[in-house]
Amino acid sequence: MNSDPKETGEFGLIETLVKRRPPRSSLYRPCRVAAGDDAALLAWLAQPVITTDTQREGVHFRRDWQTPFEIGYKAVSVTLSDLAASFAKPVALFVNLGLPPKLPGAVAEELYDGLGAALKRYGCDLGGGNTSQSSELSLDLFAVGEGQGRMPRRSDAQPGDLLCVTGPLGLARAGLRCLETEETRFPELLKAFKEPEARFDAAEVLRKHRVRCAMDISDGLAGDAGHLARESGVSLEFHLTEEMAGGALAAWCGATGEDPLSYMASGGEEYELLFACNPDTLAAIEAELPGVMCVGRVCARSGSPLSGLPEDASSFEHR
Repeated sequence: MNSDPKETGEFGLIETLVKRRPPRSSLYRPCRVAAGDDAALLAWLAQPVITTDTQREGVHFRRDWQTPFEIGYKAVSVTLSDLAASFAKPVALFVNLGLPPKLPGAVAEELYDGLGAALKRYGCDLGGGNTSQSSELSLDLFAVGEGQGRMPRRSDAQPGDLLCVTGPLGLARAGLRCLETEETRFPELLKAFKEPEARFDAAEVLRKHRVRCAMDISDGLAGDAGHLARESGVSLEFHLTEEMAGGALAAWCGATGEDPLSYMASGGEEYELLFACNPDTLAAIEAELPGVMCVGRVCARSGSPLSGLPEDASSFEHR
């Protein structure tokens, strides 16, 4: 039965949402909490890794573009992506929901179903959270992970390294453009924007090969590479080619006349991993991750921190 916040109140809605809580992960169980409790007890973590994220209606998502399920699923993926970029296992997620007064209870329930599906996908537990009245639908998320040894840092790129990504870029930005223009012929692009995946699979391979410098791409290649160059005190020389564009992106650019290089350089909300490593390490990684692409190289700092990108390349901004 669907709940209506106006009829059941906060406690009634919380009780309904608790009943929809996903089952405990069978992969990893350090989170101990009884349904309905106000706090969670985490088993001792040798290397706790913590991250937070915020999703606001009208800034990070629109309900006329995304279903509540898709909003919930994506919120989990983008939050846990920071753990993947830290080579950490996801342990527990805490979610505070801001709910508009006239929001139907069914929307909150479907949102929770999306949260639960993503948590199950990543083997992560829902540790708890809260609900409150808000002027717009919002999610504030707090995630805890367990580190797996040395954490990669964006400050550890070295001259002579190759600059690489774990998969195709630009698809999510093109998907956003499809939503803006009501284009429906490219479902792969829409899926890239609505249902990004945190790359724990790729992170495990990078960790195995002792990659020391990595981060996820949430602000676009140009924006996040700029962070990496600044923190490492290096310059980055890019070698992007149209052949690197994924099939759906290439097809969409062919149909619309858009420049694929521009979308690859400035597309946000990708959540692929950007990393630096030496050529021998890249060869070993490519054998296990065929989608990896070398997009440039790391040079000693001189002049501009970034070169070889399209002139209009910029950091992605949420609108």
